[in-house]
Amino acid sequence: MAHTDYHYTKDGRYLCIILDDASRKILAAGEFDNKTSLNALLVLEQAICECASWGHPILAVLSDHGSEFYANKRDARGHGDHEYEQFLKERGIRQILCGVNHPQTNGKLEKLHDLYIKHRDRFSNLEGFVVWYNEEKPHGSLNFDIAETPSQAFVRKMRPEVWVGLATKLFEW
Repeated sequence: MAHTDYHYTKDGRYLCIILDDASRKILAAGEFDNKTSLNALLVLEQAICECASWGHPILAVLSDHGSEFYANKRDARGHGDHEYEQFLKERGIRQILCGVNHPQTNGKLEKLHDLYIKHRDRFSNLEGFVVWYNEEKPHGSLNFDIAETPSQAFVRKMRPEVWVGLATKLFEW
């Protein structure tokens, strides 16, 4: 499962992140002038590609009820016409919605936003922040005894069949 949301930055832009639930790895991120479903889809497509390169598909996405993720106008049967929802449906990705006015549901991402606010100025670009967060900064909710980073946890938490597939590819070379 992946978490996604927008965060309004202090420089007047919008940060959109896709975060892996189990490892806390940032799968993709973007800073935009506008908070739109098209920008959210751009980041989601990057995350899907990142996971696919590891043979680790995104099965579900947790988001809030924001208009960039969800059609707030629904018909009598509860169906809405929204490009983000349609994109997920076409790819067999389940959409899970946070409780209304309950940001704690997406708390992992909310904590990441706090870290972004505190440390973003240390880096010349968003990519630098993402590399630091994923590759260098140990995460307290992971294996802190070995100072595990989100990238290390992402690899550790892969399903056994993914490891077998990766090993097979290595032997094919």
